[in-house]
Amino acid sequence: MRASAVLQATWQRTRRPRTWGAALLFGLVWNGTRGLMGLPWPSLAETLAPLLWVALFLVLAPLPWQWTGDERPTAGTLRGAAQALPWMAALTLGVLLLLGSAGGPLTPGRGPGPGATMMERGGPHRGLGPRREEPGRIPIHPRFWVLGVAHLCFGLLLGWVLADRERAEFQEAAYRRVADEAQARVLQGQMNPHVLFNAISGLTELVREDPAAAETALVNLSDLLRTLLDHGSRLRAPLGDERRLVERHLALERLRLGHRLRETWDWPEALDEVEVPPLMIQPLVENALKHGVAMALGGGALAVKVAREDGRICVRVANTGPAPTAGEGQGLGLRNLRERLRLLGAPADALRLQREGDWTVAELRLEVKA
Repeated sequence: MRASAVLQATWQRTRRPRTWGAALLFGLVWNGTRGLMGLPWPSLAETLAPLLWVALFLVLAPLPWQWTGDERPTAGTLRGAAQALPWMAALTLGVLLLLGSAGGPLTPGRGPGPGATMMERGGPHRGLGPRREEPGRIPIHPRFWVLGVAHLCFGLLLGWVLADRERAEFQEAAYRRVADEAQARVLQGQMNPHVLFNAISGLTELVREDPAAAETALVNLSDLLRTLLDHGSRLRAPLGDERRLVERHLALERLRLGHRLRETWDWPEALDEVEVPPLMIQPLVENALKHGVAMALGGGALAVKVAREDGRICVRVANTGPAPTAGEGQGLGLRNLRERLRLLGAPADALRLQREGDWTVAELRLEVKA
């Protein structure tokens, strides 16, 4: 991973409940064992110290194994160990100093206890004056070095295990993302013949009633097909491409519906460069025309509004006409759209279809990604 990805992964570990759950469990076991052994009840600092050092190890131990400087999720064994050794040595030293400052058995001057031999206490002492430390000696209990080596080995092993586990999770998420993208492409491919089928079925009336209009409609149909093939082959596309697709679709519908279709637009051109998944707005417009405007004897109104709110693209497609039935709300176009939204990780309420007075309103909210 690169440095930014490593820092992000480290930050994510601090937010995982299992990290603090494991640290809390260890702290409870540690202090419970002290109580069962009959040791004096520890102070607040001594109680929290084991929890804190386990939390530090769980969060920081995988960091040197994950830093590679490229897109690989973990470093190789030799490079990872070379990076982890000095890092864990510094972390181990800090943790042991933390335990010592908390009043643990590593604090200088406490000594090993009343059962120690004369040599362990520093040898015989004569005289009544204060004892002086011999020059060149470090007043640190030998247990400091034993625990230091144990902590270092534990940290190296723990970091490798956690980094390898997160690598597996990273790869699993990548495979799942690829599978979802492939399924989304299949669903987008289903939309192309669906749109063309509805457009052609609407032109059959024009061939008998107005051959000249039917000829113009075939030209528009060719443009619609060309736009579909280009627009529907991508996972993300500029919002301006979606606008052109909707305009070509409406050009066909105007030839068929004539003055029965009354449309209004509120779509700022400044949003045309924003990239969103393709074929998200066209199914809403098609559904409004097919089940609303076209079903009314005198036609109806269509209102399309696109805006940007709180980092989201908000789409509102409203139409007059008869209220949709339960079956109409589950047609192929809307069912396909809901499934693609689910694969893209959108919330369940990203698409809402509701009735507001004489209007049937479809609201869609899309996340904008950089």
